[in-house]
Amino acid sequence: MRLCLFVFVWTAYLLSLSLPVAPQGEDPVDVFRTKVKPILEQSCFPCHTGTAMGGLRIDSREHLLEGGKSGPAVVPGRPAESLLYQAITHTHPRLKMPPQGKLAPEQVAALRLWIENGVHFDTVKEAKGPGRIDIEEQKKFWAFQPIHKSGPPAVRDIGWVKTDIDRFILAMLENRGLHPVGAADKRTLLRRATYDLTGLPPTPEEIQSFLSDTSPNGWEKVIDRLLASPRYGERWGRFWLDVARYADEDALGLSADPFPNAWRYRDWVIQALNDDMPYDVFVKAQIAGDFMDNPGENRYRPGLGLFGLGPWYYKLVELPKARADERHDRIDLLTRGFLGLTVACARCHDHKYDPIPTRDYYALAGIFASTELKEEPLAPKDVVSQWHEKQKQIENLEADLRKRLEQERKRLGRLLARDAGKYLLAAWRIDRGNIQPREATAGGLDPETLDRWVTYLRGKQWAHPFLAEFSGAPNTNMARMKSEKFQSLLYSLEAEYDAIQEYNKKVLEEAEKSTDPYDIFCKGCTAETKTLARDKYVLWTDLFGAKQQTNGKTPGLFYYGDDQIDHWLSDSARSQVASLRDEVKKWKSELPPRYPFLHVIADTGRPVDLPLHVRGDPYNLGAPVPRGYLTVLSKSEPVRFEYGSGRLELAELIASADNPLTARVIVNRIWHHHMGAGLVRSLSNFGEVGDRPSHPELLDYLAARLIENKWSLKRLHREILLSATYGLSSEFRQAIFNADPENRLLWRANRRRLDIESLRDALLFVAGTLDTRTGGPPEEWKLSKRRSVYGRISRFRLEGTLSLFDFPDPTISAEQRASTNTPLQRLFFLNSDLVHDVAKSLAGRIEAAAQSDPERIRFAYELLFGRQPDDEERRMAAKFLTGGGTWREYAHVLVSTNEFQFLD
Repeated sequence: MRLCLFVFVWTAYLLSLSLPVAPQGEDPVDVFRTKVKPILEQSCFPCHTGTAMGGLRIDSREHLLEGGKSGPAVVPGRPAESLLYQAITHTHPRLKMPPQGKLAPEQVAALRLWIENGVHFDTVKEAKGPGRIDIEEQKKFWAFQPIHKSGPPAVRDIGWVKTDIDRFILAMLENRGLHPVGAADKRTLLRRATYDLTGLPPTPEEIQSFLSDTSPNGWEKVIDRLLASPRYGERWGRFWLDVARYADEDALGLSADPFPNAWRYRDWVIQALNDDMPYDVFVKAQIAGDFMDNPGENRYRPGLGLFGLGPWYYKLVELPKARADERHDRIDLLTRGFLGLTVACARCHDHKYDPIPTRDYYALAGIFASTELKEEPLAPKDVVSQWHEKQKQIENLEADLRKRLEQERKRLGRLLARDAGKYLLAAWRIDRGNIQPREATAGGLDPETLDRWVTYLRGKQWAHPFLAEFSGAPNTNMARMKSEKFQSLLYSLEAEYDAIQEYNKKVLEEAEKSTDPYDIFCKGCTAETKTLARDKYVLWTDLFGAKQQTNGKTPGLFYYGDDQIDHWLSDSARSQVASLRDEVKKWKSELPPRYPFLHVIADTGRPVDLPLHVRGDPYNLGAPVPRGYLTVLSKSEPVRFEYGSGRLELAELIASADNPLTARVIVNRIWHHHMGAGLVRSLSNFGEVGDRPSHPELLDYLAARLIENKWSLKRLHREILLSATYGLSSEFRQAIFNADPENRLLWRANRRRLDIESLRDALLFVAGTLDTRTGGPPEEWKLSKRRSVYGRISRFRLEGTLSLFDFPDPTISAEQRASTNTPLQRLFFLNSDLVHDVAKSLAGRIEAAAQSDPERIRFAYELLFGRQPDDEERRMAAKFLTGGGTWREYAHVLVSTNEFQFLD
């Protein structure tokens, strides 16, 4: 009995250690949103929202109190009496929920605490069922309200304030009885801002200049200098390219499909930011730049690469699904990138949380269904037409060459099929060691073909119905078997060849006419139609080594590729083939490099209203949905588009100052990159399940300021960086941390690790090997020393170092990057060729900078860390160098430190 009591008490104690306890003063709505809501979404909402199994809906407090067939689901404050709690703890005699299995102990504890605290919900009801969207009611949600610029609040510590931004930050801190930490020192602040605005560290000269500048506007001069640098566009252009899911290569099956001129969009983005193109214009250009340019201009059209470089889904068997997936990508990018809304969630059903009906999704889908990908030439028409004429001539000649070689390949296949018996007999004897290959080829057999037979038969092919009898046949019977069996094999091969080719031709013709994607799929590939002639002898097989591959395939026994067939050709055929090859080569040598062009989108000229796809199925179509705008962002009835595809009308509405989302979303993105976290932490989701703004009045204030300043992003940067909030140190204070562990109130600066581009660029920068040339085609990462923004980005196979350091998937729009800390990242600094090369170059630079070791050590610290070494660091360095360590090893250690890789 005592043992049982001990086990019970000890188990209860251990369980209590994992129970979530609501901190005093924590907002109960935040508790619901962060701890309870995810549990309900995963385990309860599927059965108890629109469908309301058992008559119970649990997507609002009212529904829970009303309950279902078994009565009220909760008794606020009393979990033991609540049916919901009895069901999830399996203490109810009948109700055991969720049906898939009992919740984890910490989930049960969270729900118990939620009921004890009063069953608080969000202010907006959860998980609307079908037909329950009340758009007018949901327009009251904060993100859909007009931007309201309120006056900066009053604060007590007016001496701390530098800008109006600081008033919003300090007021909230003071309301909680808190105060920000001290300011960062000038060296730290300069390093932070230089990385933030340019992605590179400051030079020792720039540091010294700022330290010696005691003028009142010294910091303003630094910000203006950095914003004027061409490095600014490279840094902030890369941030936008994450959102734009930019890539230089798409993924085509098992290979890469290059976008040869993708870099023109990348360069346009960089230049637009350097020129401080108004953000509303920047937005419109990427949706409808072709309507903004005057004739002959290409000022805005390159921005259409945002959609022109989208993923292309190569589902050639199911084209309707492929095109639907492509439209889905465009809608997701458009709405999350510019509006911070997850409209793509409404593809199959009305959005479960936000006021976005499925009809709105297909109103936008119709715009992209009326738009096509296009290559927009950047050369005169005559140059373009001449190039295409020459290219067409080359294609015609290549077609003639393929046709001629195919004729010879067919002739050769018949020839080798005729001699199949001889080859099979010789291969059989070689396989059993009766003769050597050279004896067989002395009889006139081709060595390579014989080698193919031997390789083929050494597998399990003796079990083939045509060959089984020969598996254990004695030599004395081979002549008889040859005459009886091989002749029938020979005739079947010749007869089947033409029949199979004719059948395949009919299959392809029928496939072109079929509307059912599964109708023709793989006919001719079934067990009944696979033949010895088709699969193993004439076409392709996987039985040979990669060394014999042709065009990525392995040749069949009788197949000789274009570069293998010459020695089988007659003199006249060889002459004809050689003549065609020479002509192709001549035309190719005379073909100039292809004219430059842009990857863009353009109206098809045949605008369509796309039918609603029932449950997202492109084969189950409903009524057409007029092309138009989101209902929740329309003043009354949804805005319908009538001009072409509707892209221009869409662009003007998104970029309008009256749009409550566009300015808020970009302001929040910029705040995130400067402060380490957004005022709204879900950067591309301002909807119901997204984060709530920590400082809503400040967000609106900055959005209003952006619009007032004619959408100038550089003025927004300047306003943020001149604030005392930006200038805070990253000092840690336990008492404030206890009150605000996530630093939502911005009482200190967030310490951040450099992203991979800044890290790589900084390595090359301190080594003195960074190539600062701007623009142009992408370069290979391992060979280039240019800035990382100019490295090749592939959706097919992302460069390994990028993947290692949290570079986002370029197939989808990325709102922000993950921040991981793995052993492989540390091993990178130990083993990578890049770091070793940098250490070598950096060591040479350090040694050349001064004559004495102390001065060299000082130079190294100023170059890498923006400061001088302290006494202990000097002592350790001297001890290392005098103890046999080299400058190269010393440089390797310095670039591998956290201080070099992190930003305070």
